Amino acid sequence: MAVHQFAERAPRAGFGNTSPVMTSAIGDKTLRQRIDHSAVRSVSPYERSVIGFRSDPRMQGVVEKNYFDEDLAAAVSRYGQSDEFAKVVSVLAMRLRPGALLLDFGAGRGLTSLALAQSGAFVVSVESDPSEVVGIGALGKLKRPPGPPLAPVSGDVLQLPFRDHVFDIAFCRSVLHHLEDLDSGLKEIWRVLRPGGILLVLNEHILGPFSDERIFLQSHPAVPYGVNEHAYPVWRYWKVVRQAGFRKVHFFGYEGDALDFRDFLATSCRHNPFRFRLMALPCIGKLFRGALYGLHVLTRRHLRYICVPEESCVAISIVAHKPAN
Repeated sequence: MAVHQFAERAPRAGFGNTSPVMTSAIGDKTLRQRIDHSAVRSVSPYERSVIGFRSDPRMQGVVEKNYFDEDLAAAVSRYGQSDEFAKVVSVLAMRLRPGALLLDFGAGRGLTSLALAQSGAFVVSVESDPSEVVGIGALGKLKRPPGPPLAPVSGDVLQLPFRDHVFDIAFCRSVLHHLEDLDSGLKEIWRVLRPGGILLVLNEHILGPFSDERIFLQSHPAVPYGVNEHAYPVWRYWKVVRQAGFRKVHFFGYEGDALDFRDFLATSCRHNPFRFRLMALPCIGKLFRGALYGLHVLTRRHLRYICVPEESCVAISIVAHKPAN
């Protein structure tokens, strides 16, 4: 996907290409909504955080990792070539066929919608934030070349403006942990997904089973801006996805990589002087170092959903299916 394929246009809103299939399935009234760029609105905490990250040289890694590039076209181009997007295409496989109807809910400024539209699927992007920086206003301003239909729709994930059993695929990236009501959000996704449809959720923050979120919230760079960040134990995601009606629920994306031995020793000595003294003891120090490293590998690789390093803001992805009958 080349950067030159996208260009800014006057902010009078437009929804790119639609199709008779999309209009018939979703409803002409919904697709003909317009984004009001002239409306007076307040700047959301999320928008403030992204603007803050872009202006802070210390946060350029955050900008790059989250595709917060000021140039949306450049961000889409980078994302389309990323390992993450390659995984998305791999998971959805044959479902990303021309004519398939895909819902990108909590789509933000349309990063993933624009990348997914290149697959040939009809993409409907739902976002409640009208912002031209991080919301649907940015997608409404962007002129796309002729190609697969993509329709931005202003709406709330907790009350989607669509009929039942419309979409073949439901997709989101870093959305569930922001919802005020996780259970209701997933039930609403279930409602609009066709029997046999698939749900793919990317990059949801997780906690250890006994965590109170304190370390996670202290470590997340967006929290000081007032962004509504949360994280949940893996079992919580599994439970609400199952309760919504989905089956064949699988998690991926967090392997719990262990440090190599040298890095582990350096980290241990830096943060725990008592442990350093034990490791330095003659004879038993070597045994102690080996035992501690073995425990580190065990917890990071084999008990990764129990011993979660919350200061790293660990995230997982989820794929689940709606039964065909």
